[in-house]
Amino acid sequence: MSHGITKTKIKDVFRQLVIESSFAKVKVADIIAKAGVSRMTFYRHYPDKYALLEELCFDDFNLFVQIYGRNATWKQVTMSILNVIRDNGVFYQKILEDKEAGPYLFLAQHDISQQYTGKIAVQGTNTAWEGTICNWAKDGFRETAEEIYRTLVYNLPIREVLPENELERAIQGYENKTMEEFMCQKEKYNP
Repeated sequence: MSHGITKTKIKDVFRQLVIESSFAKVKVADIIAKAGVSRMTFYRHYPDKYALLEELCFDDFNLFVQIYGRNATWKQVTMSILNVIRDNGVFYQKILEDKEAGPYLFLAQHDISQQYTGKIAVQGTNTAWEGTICNWAKDGFRETAEEIYRTLVYNLPIREVLPENELERAIQGYENKTMEEFMCQKEKYNP
């Protein structure tokens, strides 16, 4: 078996085992037995199931390249990631429910950001992603990817969205708003 085919088989078996039980219950021995590979072959590719999980998530999230190319827009990349998560809902829900596994999903998302932008997102952006995705999973992925995209965008830190001059203008407008103006705004948007 070629290197690529072996890794694909290991990933497919791992995904299936997590769906059938849980991340915590899946052991490397289970993966080896079901994939029909040797222990040495598994460890040649992955130091443990956590590295396997991170690579599987990275590969899933990287699918946007096949659809849009390497220079996709932020929305295209984000929508692609959201659709992958929703299309593999049972797997990702089980990953997000596991306290040890969940962070590896977000490490993969950070790796995507680093690879294509040269930057790691600021903490506020990470928090927006994690909170939005975790809440979506708890809700059983009922909302559409487009609805979750909007939620994610609205939760992004404003400093990530606006250029500095627009950010300063927005902050000054906020700082100079009276309590009465806040109350009127609240009533306008929450009748």
